[in-house]
Amino acid sequence: MRKDQYVDREAAHSKHILIVDDDPLLGDLLLEALQEEKAYQACHVLSGEIALNSLQTDVPALLPLDYHLPGMNGLELADWLGSREEYDHIPILLMSADVPQEVSSHKHLRTLQKPFELETLLHLVAELLA
Repeated sequence: MRKDQYVDREAAHSKHILIVDDDPLLGDLLLEALQEEKAYQACHVLSGEIALNSLQTDVPALLPLDYHLPGMNGLELADWLGSREEYDHIPILLMSADVPQEVSSHKHLRTLQKPFELETLLHLVAELLA
């Protein structure tokens, strides 16, 4: 088997993760950490609006999502996704230093308190994608 065939097969088995965080440094750190895990492909966008555009061409297996985003906040994006049948199956990991109380009424959301350990994030990602 040629090396490029092996890479294509490996990519086909990986799970796509769309990171939505307006902090470019944190987003890039999360992107790098997730891409080091061979089972994941990830990309990072800076806003809910960009995430919505991305969803038109690629539906992720998981959405780690910052709460404090410019324009549409993370909870508004999660609500929008939950109201659409084509997206309501996507697990959402809401990341925030101050998780709003109304999150407790959202069954499809898991939360992760910032700051967090990278290992905690990777464990939650593995759990949500299992």
